[in-house]
Amino acid sequence: MMAAALVTAPSSAAAAEEYHFDAIVFDIAAAPGGGILVADAYGGTIHEIRRGTSAPLASVPLPDTGVFPTGVNGLAAIGRGNFFATTGGGDLAAGAKLWRVSPGGARMVADIEAFEAAHDPDAFAGPRWKDQRCEATGGFSAGPQSNPYHLSALSGGEALVADAAGNTLLSARTDGQIEVVAVFTPPVAGGGASTDPAHWMSLFSLEDGTTCYVQPVPTSVAIGPDGAYYVGELTGATPDLADAPGLSRVWRIAPGARNVTCPSAACQVVLSGLTSVIDVEFGPDGALYVVEWDAAGWLSALFGVGAGGTVQRCDVGAGSCAVMAGGLALPGAIAFDAAGTAWIVENTFSPTVRTLH
Repeated sequence: MMAAALVTAPSSAAAAEEYHFDAIVFDIAAAPGGGILVADAYGGTIHEIRRGTSAPLASVPLPDTGVFPTGVNGLAAIGRGNFFATTGGGDLAAGAKLWRVSPGGARMVADIEAFEAAHDPDAFAGPRWKDQRCEATGGFSAGPQSNPYHLSALSGGEALVADAAGNTLLSARTDGQIEVVAVFTPPVAGGGASTDPAHWMSLFSLEDGTTCYVQPVPTSVAIGPDGAYYVGELTGATPDLADAPGLSRVWRIAPGARNVTCPSAACQVVLSGLTSVIDVEFGPDGALYVVEWDAAGWLSALFGVGAGGTVQRCDVGAGSCAVMAGGLALPGAIAFDAAGTAWIVENTFSPTVRTLH
């Protein structure tokens, strides 16, 4: 179970709030009643920060996947005490699920693991750019992979899910139906996007000469004021860590789109030159707030040579951003409460959830 402690009690509505947790936190979400939901990734307990306290609210079952643990990756509230959650992280898509949680308990509503095993969209649909054998690195096996990460609710019966390991945006419904919204293509050196494999960044080659590309790794999705879907990328490992910064993009996907390739007429880059995007969220001002895990790239941060993360406030129409907060230690997610206050997770692996002023 996740233990939470109030560190600084607010003296007024405008005062800063800060809460420390003793478990890994990958996502937070605004609750309709004005609170903030916080997920204990590997304990499965969801806490709610509300009125100056933090308390357990619900639990999400964690599938046992063997070697690689399954955690709660994403949260999206759909009503008071009701929310969607994603789990994933296992080898060969094991544990990839969408859950709907209510006061009566949690139920698995969409089996993303089974969908990925049957379809593997980035390998067998759209541009078909990924060879399953390329996944046999870091202890993982050759084959379909899925890691449903952050999500957004389209309604009480449907969620958009950014599948980081599947390199797709999925629509998942509570009746179990899953559809591909978009398949993302590998990053291009120097930024931008292309459907031409000659432009994609190569990671390594297999013995038969097959190219394994740097993966886009979509981590986050937000629904814009225009109804479009905006997806941010972490971007996978590159052969040279010095090449990692500046490869991440934010895509705009047309409302209601299905089975599109990015880039295409229905899916275009609106922000580029970013690094290790871990979350995106529209604020009450209509701007897109983009959380970058570390300015030097996620691998650099894991190796202890990171430069600090940022939150950028972006105008997606103009394609421009300005830093709202910098020098952050491994930020993981952002959410805006009912009053319009921004909350952020910092130090994901020993986290603090706090207001961001």
